[in-house]
Amino acid sequence: MRKPLNEQSKRSVIHASSWIICVLYFLIVYSLLWWSKVAKDAALYDAIISALTITGITYLVYSSLQYYLPNNKNIWKLFSIAAIYTLISILITRFLIIQFLPNEDLIYLTFSLPFRFVINFLIITCVMIINIFWNIQEELLENKRRKDESERMVRDAELYNLRQQLQPHFLFNSLNSIIALIGSKPNEARNMVFQLSDFLRGTMRKDEKQFTTVEEEINHLKLYLDIEKVRFGHRLSTEFEFDDYVLSSKIPVMILQPLVENAIKFGLYNVTEEVLIKIQLTLDEQMLTIKISNPFETDQTEQKKGTGFGLSSIQRRLYLLFSRTDLLQTETHEHIFISTLRIPQS
Repeated sequence: MRKPLNEQSKRSVIHASSWIICVLYFLIVYSLLWWSKVAKDAALYDAIISALTITGITYLVYSSLQYYLPNNKNIWKLFSIAAIYTLISILITRFLIIQFLPNEDLIYLTFSLPFRFVINFLIITCVMIINIFWNIQEELLENKRRKDESERMVRDAELYNLRQQLQPHFLFNSLNSIIALIGSKPNEARNMVFQLSDFLRGTMRKDEKQFTTVEEEINHLKLYLDIEKVRFGHRLSTEFEFDDYVLSSKIPVMILQPLVENAIKFGLYNVTEEVLIKIQLTLDEQMLTIKISNPFETDQTEQKKGTGFGLSSIQRRLYLLFSRTDLLQTETHEHIFISTLRIPQS
């Protein structure tokens, strides 16, 4: 059975509305009977009994229709139920009044029954409509919650899948480099294996997190750069530029590595001289901006090859996390390739 989203709030509204109806009904019945010249005691007893009866019926309506959601074909059933509850309220009221008042004071009772039926029917129908609208609202909110939860699970699964793809993507490159170093530089190959182990161990610890601090991300990125420096030796230089207050900012886990890997690929492959890769981080108006720049040679046809997996995976992750497509931009300026990544902090 579907549970209301806010049971306590609904109970409070039921109690408040029922007793408001009780007070207003008492005042209306007493005023009408007094205006009709009915004896004061009879009017008082009648008003009290009628008000308490309609209040009890109100609670009964709320209880019986607590989770009821009619379809278009069952609307007529509501009016039938309202008529039945109205008839019950009239019979109970009449029975109790007869018990408390002498017969000579009951002449007005028979003539007032049609008016009582109409008033009670309208009140009970309104209560039923309010209750059903409340149920519809709860159903809509519950459906929205389930939809959001389902979308979140799908989004988290896709994010996890993207992150899992990044590991073998980098791992294959590293293993190929280790294989290449085993014959000519076995010591460097051995060091690279240890560094790769440390990097993967740190990656596994991040599997349950979507975000981390800039400080943790930079420390993890430096493990990756240590591996790449074994591959490229003195030809790879990196430079970080940031202020200390940036280190506490939030950033998606392992989102910098594909950008730096892309910079290394297009900056060092088929290049013999030293290459400097700059990583600049700034924080301004709740927006963390990371710029990664690397030189490149436009006449190298190899630069145009590749699947673009790193950049496309980042674009997809940013869209899933922030629902924006403008957070990653790339540009070239005088043989310098610049990737600009922006991470909202709000």
